[in-house]
Order: sequence, then structure tokens, then C-alpha cells
Amino acid sequence: MNSDTLQYRVAAVQSATPVQLVCMLYDTLVRDLKRALDAIDNKNIETRADEVKHALLVLDQLDSWLDFNNGGAAATSLSRFYAVARSRIVEGHAKVDPALFQEQIRLFLEVRSAWEQAEATRKASAGPAVPETKGSSSLSCSA
Repeated sequence: MNSDTLQYRVAAVQSATPVQLVCMLYDTLVRDLKRALDAIDNKNIETRADEVKHALLVLDQLDSWLDFNNGGAAATSLSRFYAVARSRIVEGHAKVDPALFQEQIRLFLEVRSAWEQAEATRKASAGPAVPETKGSSSLSCSA
């Protein structure tokens, strides 16, 4: 990655709202799983393992951002969702099963969309923010 690309990414992260950061991580997770699928097609075990490992690290990051004190049932539900996703990704890797990766991609895209919808609803009603990550303030998935 060249320095201009790196600077752009750093600036995007630094200026992002908490929900934008969550959406970025969901996008990264989906990219990782799509690359793992490509690696299955190409019979590239090392690349598949690297992509799965990175996807699991992203899941760990998402899970660590959950605020159970303020997030209530939403935080608990997301934690369970991440635990099941982690299990299914590991299972897909062990069984070399593309369907398990495809299922997780679909689910993460659905949840990402829900974050965007919740933020749009919050903005429209000017009510309190959707579940936030620790130390966050405003939320939005769209740039």
C-alpha cells in the first residue's frame, strides 16, 4: 500500500463516526470472507487461513467495542451474533465450505444495513444515538 493510500485510510478512520467505524469493520469482514472464498476456489490454503484469521480479528474488535452497560439487549444480541459468526467462520474454514462463508457475508451485510437504517431513523427523529461504542458520540454509516 502506498503512502497516499495509507494517509487516505488514516484520515477516513480519524474523521469517522462510531457507526461509520462499525460499518468499515463490517466491510472489512465481508472483504476478508470474499477473499477466503476466492482462496477456496483457487485451492490456496495459506491465503484462506490468512483471510479467516483477519476476519476473526475484526470480529474480536467489534466484540470489544460493545458497551454492555449502556447497550443493553442490543449489545448482548450483537455479542451472541459475533460468537455464532466466529463459530461458523471457523467451521467454514475447517470444512472448506463456501456456503458457510456466503451465509456470514449475507448476515453481516444485513446487520450493516440495519446500522445504517437505525442511524437514518435517529437522524430523522433527532433522538438519542443508536448503540454506541465506548467513548463515542454521534453515529452515521454514510459518509
